[in-house]
Amino acid sequence: MRPKKRIMGRMCAAAALAITVTVGGATALAPAASADVAVASAATRSAAPSSPQGPETAQLPDGIQTCVGYFTVRTAIPADIILSACSLVSLVPPTHDSIYLRLLGIAIGTCAATMRFNGAGYLNSVVGCGLSAAPTPLYQEEWCTTTGGTACLNAWGGGPWVDDSTIGFESGDNHQNFFLSGVDDANGNATGTYQLGFAGSGSWAGQCIGDAYNNSGDADTSLDGCGNGTGGGSGWGTNFTVGTSGCPAGEGWFHNNHWNGYLGPGGSANGSHFYLNKPTPYCFNVDFF
Repeated sequence: MRPKKRIMGRMCAAAALAITVTVGGATALAPAASADVAVASAATRSAAPSSPQGPETAQLPDGIQTCVGYFTVRTAIPADIILSACSLVSLVPPTHDSIYLRLLGIAIGTCAATMRFNGAGYLNSVVGCGLSAAPTPLYQEEWCTTTGGTACLNAWGGGPWVDDSTIGFESGDNHQNFFLSGVDDANGNATGTYQLGFAGSGSWAGQCIGDAYNNSGDADTSLDGCGNGTGGGSGWGTNFTVGTSGCPAGEGWFHNNHWNGYLGPGGSANGSHFYLNKPTPYCFNVDFF
């Protein structure tokens, strides 16, 4: 097992958890740890910042510089949008470890939504935005629920099935690498919808958790198409709302828009299927490597 590149333990408790973000006109409030998630897209917030080529940005944190460079090389997205989206992680307030990690996941997902809206593919969006995090770029994002036992999202063998790994957070391979991404509407505004996309290796990379083999009548989980930057063409069951009510601090649930149920494991055994129609919430926490 490779050593973990974790950031747990570096943040201390603080009372203020809400942050405001600006990237294109309106100002929005990022979610406090005790509230359900509702993050506006970076494409709709704030005045344009300075160009990343200017002296004003020469001292950007390494992670943000890495994110900016990633999208500058791979896309034609305007420099001001890239810098604004890549800088969202710097607005996450210092707080308790698990709360900080969850808000960091939301910030990366909001960055990814902006990049997708502006034409970047899903995989490029989540990987590039993951690079923005400090103190070092984050290459893996993993989600595990501890409701009724440990169950981590895992694309066994690289997909397409998404099953339960009971060993917890680990970096022995990248089959547990699932990045959260928001979905914007046609105007670049946040819809409150999120997707969980596989960012590991293999032919299923860049696909999102949804109905098994995109069968609208099958609530088992497999990897399906994520659709475009506004969710058009996405597979059945790939869209979720995210909330925290009823969960411990720093954890949250995924409610499936298609099934009107929750994402959760079908059993406690290693390798059990995940389902999209669980009747009660399963609370997930997140870690990064």
